[in-house]
Amino acid sequence: MKKLTLCLLILVAISSELIAQESPFLQVETKRNFFNQKLIVLEGPKQLQKEEVMTLMASNPEALVRYEQAMRKQTISVALSAVEVGLFVGTMVFIFAPQQQSSTMSNLFWPLSIGTVVVGIASGVYRRSAGNLTREAVDLYNFGSQNGPPVYFQDNRIDQPIFSFKIPIR
Repeated sequence: MKKLTLCLLILVAISSELIAQESPFLQVETKRNFFNQKLIVLEGPKQLQKEEVMTLMASNPEALVRYEQAMRKQTISVALSAVEVGLFVGTMVFIFAPQQQSSTMSNLFWPLSIGTVVVGIASGVYRRSAGNLTREAVDLYNFGSQNGPPVYFQDNRIDQPIFSFKIPIR
């Protein structure tokens, strides 16, 4: 009985070693901070630095290119977030600073307010794009390049018509 259990245990260990992934499995975690979001790539419980991720992804050039694009967009997003905070502080100074000559608002109020909103929207677009590109790069690294559209989107494609007939528009 002991020999059978030992043989079974060795067989399970060998088969799990054969099935195991050869390269490390990466995950992406997103943490929000004051300016922006921080994209953290994890290998199990270990948090990887940018250089380590690039070294691992060197084996898959397509994933490496996506990861580099994501890091560039992340840098732009952080810069835009810093500009947004500066514009917000500038707008608040103009709102709450005492006016010396009259009670009318400064001529810079509207440009600063609109600039803050526009830079905030642009920062959000870059932030979301960086996160999506990082996830795509990690998926490409983990699962390799798959030709064609993913299988799980075949049933619910966006380009399929919702109705079976067309409504004529005159």
